[in-house]
Amino acid sequence: MKPLYTCREMTSLVLQSQDRELRPLERVTMQLHWLICRACRNFRGQNKLMRVALDRWRGYRDAE
Repeated sequence: MKPLYTCREMTSLVLQSQDRELRPLERVTMQLHWLICRACRNFRGQNKLMRVALDRWRGYRDAE
């Protein structure tokens, strides 16, 4: 078992978390990685912002 994911693996897991429930070990390892990696924290925040914006856009589009 490796202690931390690479940034490439973290990016993939962040995207996968939108489609499936992550295993507990994956979630813990992600939290540890985010403690030390600013770039991955930024990616997570940007991804969350894009998801919220897309949900709002869909709501606006469907309301018409």
